[in-house]
Order: sequence, then structure tokens, then C-alpha cells
Amino acid sequence: MKVRKLNHKTIPSTDQNRAYRFWRDVFDLPQGGSQEDRILLVDHEELHFTLGDPEDHFELLVRDHVTDLRKHFRNNFVSILKEEERYGGKVALTVQDSEGNTVVVEGNAD
Repeated sequence: MKVRKLNHKTIPSTDQNRAYRFWRDVFDLPQGGSQEDRILLVDHEELHFTLGDPEDHFELLVRDHVTDLRKHFRNNFVSILKEEERYGGKVALTVQDSEGNTVVVEGNAD
């Protein structure tokens, strides 16, 4: 997945290690620092995992096309909760991360 932007850089979680692995593996976010630092980067900014209840206001903008996104989520056993067309040839897929946060992933239509 080719992530461009994320509207919030603090992710609430009940298990910070699980959340870190999910965001790294499913959203393909690059690591910053050393392996021990457990830092992920989005648009050259650090992503932080904090203890807290799930939230539903995350928007992740990607360069990928919707067909590739569907396949990527299926391969990672992530269910798509909702799919909607958006202005300008964009498509939004709503998913939940490992911590129950709702994330709208906006990509390109095919």
C-alpha cells in the first residue's frame, strides 16, 4: 500500500504492540529509527500508539487503486465494512484496525 497522508498521528489501542504490527503490516507503513524504537512514519511524521478506547475518525489517503486495495485487505484478513465512491475518481473503503479503530482508506477508482 502506498500511503500518502493520515489525518491523525495518534492511534488509541489496548495493545500497543498489536496495533503497531497491524499498522506496519496491513497499511505497509515504513519504520523509523531502530527495531527497538517501534516507530512508524506517515508523510515523514511519527505515528504514536497510546492506551485508549477505539475512535472512528481516521482517514488514510493512498495512491493505490481500489482493486489492489480489496485484494490487499483480503490477503491480510481485513474485512471491508463499507465502500463508497467519492468526488474526483476516488473510492473510500472503511475498515477496522486490530484495536477497533475505524479507518477510511481513500484510494483511486480503477
